[in-house]
Amino acid sequence: MNLNSRKCLLILLLTLAVPNASALSKLAIGDIPPNYLGEDSEGLDVNLTDHKGKIVIISFWASWCAPCLKELPMLEDIQARLGKEKINVIAVNFKESRKQYRHIKRKLSALALTLTHDKRGLLGSKFGVEGIPHLFIVGRKGTLIYQSVGYGDSSRKKIVTILNQELSS
Repeated sequence: MNLNSRKCLLILLLTLAVPNASALSKLAIGDIPPNYLGEDSEGLDVNLTDHKGKIVIISFWASWCAPCLKELPMLEDIQARLGKEKINVIAVNFKESRKQYRHIKRKLSALALTLTHDKRGLLGSKFGVEGIPHLFIVGRKGTLIYQSVGYGDSSRKKIVTILNQELSS
């Protein structure tokens, strides 16, 4: 085997032996998600540890995404019904320009959701976000208890079921 063949074989073996970065960043149920969730509208850091003992819903969304814009009011309603002492919703604007984010943030100012911005998708990559809306529910113990991609008619029922299970445990 010549030197070039050995190099190719070595590269192939290394590629197969080392999982790719996106596979490493996927969160599974029971994992502890990244703590940092961006800055709120006041410029303050938003961290999961700030919501210890509460359920936290994290939704990655964008203004051009119709299902996302249907999901946000539903999440707002859930937070309002259960109360911020039990649940907090953090809506992370995903891969949109700062200008677009500021514009949509003004339009959504009536919502009581915590809005943050992930312009480059760095936070989303830590969560394993590949499509939006991508929703994560972090339980009161700080571990991931549910995640879903997309939003449809059955989404609310599933989310409410998960929340009720967590609240009754």
